[in-house]
Amino acid sequence: MKPDTAARRRLRIDRLELDLRGINPATAEAAARALGPALAQSLTPQHAHIASADRIDAGRIASSASPGGNELAAGIAQRVADTVRRRGP
Repeated sequence: MKPDTAARRRLRIDRLELDLRGINPATAEAAARALGPALAQSLTPQHAHIASADRIDAGRIASSASPGGNELAAGIAQRVADTVRRRGP
């Protein structure tokens, strides 16, 4: 693998702040545990260019009244992935 290809496959997230007010604590914990794999799936190499950024605000996501942890994690991951891709060239 060429060095430039390896660099494009690497994503470093130093800090991720989630405001999960109104979400059941057990669901929020399950979503936090499922978020890593959900982000990995949403940011796979076959997707568009991922831009570098110091700070990204992915905004709000809509969720059902009582989402499951995996559902919530997938929604957050997709929103982050979509936001990062929009910032690309």
